[in-house]
Amino acid sequence: MKGLEGIAARRLDILVGGAAFEIGIGMRIRHWVLFLLCFLSNGPSEATDLTVEGFQQWLASFRQTAIASGIEEQTYDSIARSLKPDFGLPDLETAPGRRSGPGQAEFIKTPEQYLGEKYMATLVGQGRKLFDVHRKTLESAEKTYGADPAILLALWGRETAFGTYNLPYNALQVLAVEAYAGRRKEDFQKQFLLAIKMVQEGVIAPEKMKSSWAGAMGLVQFLPSDYYDYAVDGDGDGKRDIWTSVPDALTSLANNLQHIGWQKSQPWGLEVAIPKSIDCSLAYMDVKKPVSEWVRLGVTPVAGGGFRADLLSQEASLLMPAGTFGPAFLTFQNFQVLRLYNTSDLYALFVGHLADRIRGGGEFARKWQPVVQVASTDVEDMQKRLITLGFYNDKVDGKAGGRTRSAVGLYEKRAGLPQTCWPTAGTIGHLKTHTAAATQ
Repeated sequence: MKGLEGIAARRLDILVGGAAFEIGIGMRIRHWVLFLLCFLSNGPSEATDLTVEGFQQWLASFRQTAIASGIEEQTYDSIARSLKPDFGLPDLETAPGRRSGPGQAEFIKTPEQYLGEKYMATLVGQGRKLFDVHRKTLESAEKTYGADPAILLALWGRETAFGTYNLPYNALQVLAVEAYAGRRKEDFQKQFLLAIKMVQEGVIAPEKMKSSWAGAMGLVQFLPSDYYDYAVDGDGDGKRDIWTSVPDALTSLANNLQHIGWQKSQPWGLEVAIPKSIDCSLAYMDVKKPVSEWVRLGVTPVAGGGFRADLLSQEASLLMPAGTFGPAFLTFQNFQVLRLYNTSDLYALFVGHLADRIRGGGEFARKWQPVVQVASTDVEDMQKRLITLGFYNDKVDGKAGGRTRSAVGLYEKRAGLPQTCWPTAGTIGHLKTHTAAATQ
């Protein structure tokens, strides 16, 4: 998902997001969601423990919230009876001594593993063939929504391997469990209610709601809120079928990208060569500079020559997903749009690179050097220590994202260590030796 993991982190705020919510959604749905939001604020949200009994009690207590928001009693009761909790899902607030499910691939794999060439090459070959098969749909989506056909294919490829990946969960079940015991209960409660609404309105049968661990469904992995906000009829049959209709799925995806800010005239990013003198702690999305300024710092396209004249005034961020141990990129606003689909640098880079390859591009110019992906518990400890030292001010989540890598680079620079902007064993060891024990 995205690479099939991490979907829950994307665009869950759209449901309540003022102007974004008003775009492309009918008065009837707006009225329904206003009820939903009103009662959610008073609905149960805390789980005392991860137990089957606790889950059943939560379903019973949530029943009134569902009914008040427009769900019929019979519909809710029928669905609730069929649900069994899976406490092996990721991102749960686990009881002491328990472990939640496996982490997202974007944060447990190294960049080289996540962007593995063997799998990438397979998707490239399939994507090029599918470009010809669905050319009419892709051209129509580009004309209507300004969507990049190659990006649409790349997202489809990353999400479900062009529909060949068998989604292992049921959306109703995972959304209910995450609503009961997840770390983002309120977000999942909204999605759970919308999933029930889909059943009530006959959009899809409960047993056909196959999904990722976070409840995203269909060929391009839409959450229930995405379906109501963006799904369109792409093949003219009067239905919005994101599960089996490729035209519907791709056109809906194009509509989605347009509404979250895709810029037709702008690339997602470009691989660049950087001088050794550049400070790698600048490589995170909050640091934006005009391309002309990056040029002044010595950044150049790996393809040779200079940047397009129209890009020189555009703001871009430097991305070094493996620190100094791998390729570097200048990324533009469209890269951040891809991150809205899945909040991960590696996910957005995978999609952008796959799209480039489908268009005829080649592998990365610079090879990945071997790195070790640090365990999330060690990253959490590192983040706490970096917060204490004033190098990091983001959430403690055990993920070595851009802000964490930048903070590592700042610490290395201050400590006189070789600046890598990657949590190496040496840097972590030095940090532990020279700081007090981390506290929450």
